[in-house]
Amino acid sequence: MKLKIINIYILLLSICISFTSCHEEVDADFYNKTSPDALPTITVASDSISFDRVYLDAQIEINGDSIILESGYMACVDNTFPDSLLIVKTVDHNNLQMSVWFDLLVGNTKYFYKAYTYTKNGFSFSEVSSFITTDPPVFEDTYLFGEFNQIDHSIRNGIINGDDNEYWDAYGTMKISQVEGTYNQIAIYNYWGYGRTVIAVVNFEDKTIEISPQEVAVSAKDGPLLIYRWSMDNGSMNIHLDDTVKGHYDEDGNITILMWGAFANTSEGYLTYEACSETHLVKRNEDDNNESKSLPVKQREVLNYSFDLPIKFR
Repeated sequence: MKLKIINIYILLLSICISFTSCHEEVDADFYNKTSPDALPTITVASDSISFDRVYLDAQIEINGDSIILESGYMACVDNTFPDSLLIVKTVDHNNLQMSVWFDLLVGNTKYFYKAYTYTKNGFSFSEVSSFITTDPPVFEDTYLFGEFNQIDHSIRNGIINGDDNEYWDAYGTMKISQVEGTYNQIAIYNYWGYGRTVIAVVNFEDKTIEISPQEVAVSAKDGPLLIYRWSMDNGSMNIHLDDTVKGHYDEDGNITILMWGAFANTSEGYLTYEACSETHLVKRNEDDNNESKSLPVKQREVLNYSFDLPIKFR
């Protein structure tokens, strides 16, 4: 049975372990039940480095502690491996070798990594190694960048024009820009008018975008609201927790987002705060931009309501 022991120790280790060789020996004496010389020895290497992924490989040598309960990698942009920036992947070891792809990396960035094993006698770490991701490709459809208005087709409230409904009064107008270090991701600032930034992945060939579940607002009553794709089936709403919200765009930079909703996960289940069959993000021209910047600043009404629909999950 695979044990997830690393999750129990990760906060403690990330605070207490400095990943230099001398500190590892000291901490091994404190946490481990045997000499470091009796724990597995690990050597690591990286290969196939691109702008957003890398292939990591490790060889494990047994020095007496032969039963490995868990193995994997730690990676970070900071060579002190702070917990707030740490990426941990548990990886099966096969014939004393473990390999894995690390994806969704940022281009032109230096990453530090190390492999680990856990046995009944404690942790063993490889030396810290590093790699630098390559420059990302050029973002193709730059006409997606700029300022936008949002027009929602809500199943509860009908058509809602953001310009006429205080969407931009508290946090400014919606702006779309490229996510730094990527070639196909956009940051949609102030989507839905509550000051959050939504990250979307762009497919240039198909002119489509995808938005993974992420926070779009916070309710004073029910906490964070996340964006999910939804559908209807025999009068019940299906919330697709593991799917992406999809959309498409034209060469004028206008974007249509389909079947998205804002949902709160509460002790009573998921509550629906908004559900739109489609939303149009309409790109502003320069005159629109100047006009939108002169809007008076006032607080949009705090979210404190939801509406009831029978909900199922897929």
